[in-house]
Amino acid sequence: MAKMTVDTKILPIKADSIDVVPTGDLGDVVRETLIEVLDSDPRDNESYVDYIKRQAKAKADEMNVIKVALGLNAKEMEKINKTLEESTIDNYAAYLMSVLQGLTTGSYKKFMESQQDDEAETDPKSEEDED
Repeated sequence: MAKMTVDTKILPIKADSIDVVPTGDLGDVVRETLIEVLDSDPRDNESYVDYIKRQAKAKADEMNVIKVALGLNAKEMEKINKTLEESTIDNYAAYLMSVLQGLTTGSYKKFMESQQDDEAETDPKSEEDED
């Protein structure tokens, strides 16, 4: 099986990168988690509590993808959760899932730079007013 090298420099673990085999099972978990994360906007007639419960499940599933894909143990996952900002964990999970889906390659840093470039291109506030 072909391995994918995943950048882990941002994570408080010993390895700078980890080779991951993108098995069918892992792909299934990634797709299900992506669906949850992308479908995270509040729904019509949804209570705030139900919305927060969905957010918590999506976060737990992101953490599970990181743990399973990178073969990390509970202590390493606890260190990640206690050390990194939540937005960094979310962004890293997006990077990891993108790599596993074959949507991106390279480092986490380059992934984040490309995300910022994409946001700048689509942000109407970043365009000059021509009037």
